[in-house]
Amino acid sequence: MNMPENKRNIPSVLTCMDGTEVTDWEIWMTKRRPELLELFKNEEYGRLPDVSDMELHIRVADSRQSEEILQGRAVRKTVEVLAVRKGIHFSFCFVVFIPTGAIKPVPAFVTVCNRGIKDSDPARHFLSPFYPVETIISRGYACAAFRTQEVSPDYEEGFTTGFSRLFPEYVTNRPDDAWGAITAWSWAASRIMDYFETEPLIDERRVALVGHSRGGKTALWGAAQDERFAMAVSSCAGNSGDALSRGAKGERIKDILTRFPYWFSKNYQKYIDKEETLPFDQHMLLGLIAPRLIYTSSKTFDKWADPEGQFESLVQADPVYRLFGIEGLETNKKPLPEQPLYQGRIGHHYKTGDHDMDEYDWNCYLNYADIHL
Repeated sequence: MNMPENKRNIPSVLTCMDGTEVTDWEIWMTKRRPELLELFKNEEYGRLPDVSDMELHIRVADSRQSEEILQGRAVRKTVEVLAVRKGIHFSFCFVVFIPTGAIKPVPAFVTVCNRGIKDSDPARHFLSPFYPVETIISRGYACAAFRTQEVSPDYEEGFTTGFSRLFPEYVTNRPDDAWGAITAWSWAASRIMDYFETEPLIDERRVALVGHSRGGKTALWGAAQDERFAMAVSSCAGNSGDALSRGAKGERIKDILTRFPYWFSKNYQKYIDKEETLPFDQHMLLGLIAPRLIYTSSKTFDKWADPEGQFESLVQADPVYRLFGIEGLETNKKPLPEQPLYQGRIGHHYKTGDHDMDEYDWNCYLNYADIHL
């Protein structure tokens, strides 16, 4: 297979740790993919504890349709997820909007909301370009959002609250490969997928997981682990998301771990100022999603997220899609601003602007989903 030019001296996505070259999709699925998934769990994002003794209860707490809810264009359902382990309870809620009048089950977007209530407003009192429910519904898609803060706090609190409170034994005896907040958030996204599998109005085979910045990292990691997601959408995920760590031109591992060590496993700290010793790089995270859909976006003024490294990661993930006999990225040449790439199983756009997710981005995600999802 013709491999793209290795501009940043990254390890090959198609070379196994024992030196075996991946020449077809079967070797990828049975050997390379499992070892990469294990590497990311162990060395970067951390692994979930044993949840075999956890009880999960998912229930619709409220369902209503009225002219006050998107002018009657959607059914709004509030869903509660309750997890119980050894007498300890943890719960979070999310709200689903489903277009009214759909003749058959509709595709859906799940948004990882790492912002406040205005950007995930369950009552839709606020118009949010970050999460434009009105636009999503008008395009024929259902949507749901959960707030990361309700699942795992976005500050360092010793893994004692939210999801982590279910595992008090890990507070004083925390393994170096234990989960970080990004893994907890991705766990929550999968619980929404659990609900979708029971919701007759939603087609669970056509669901995209979406996030911005740390939420974009979560969307990629969540879709890498949970193959039920048909598509991952990542906005400005940057370092430890969709941007290559080697040769980073913006944020580096040292920077992200200085501010947000609790997002990751303790093992990740081994690679501070030592990116070249990583046994993987972020193009391999994207490869884990193949042959499913990926769409990423970056911004011209968001140098901290390293737009060049974000696009190069897509280029280097493309060979995994070729194993399946399908087109990944339609071109190895980084597009100009406002020139979206919609053709392959890997989509992308580069937009004039700052570190944000807005209505232009969403219209591109929807356009891409219209074609492929």
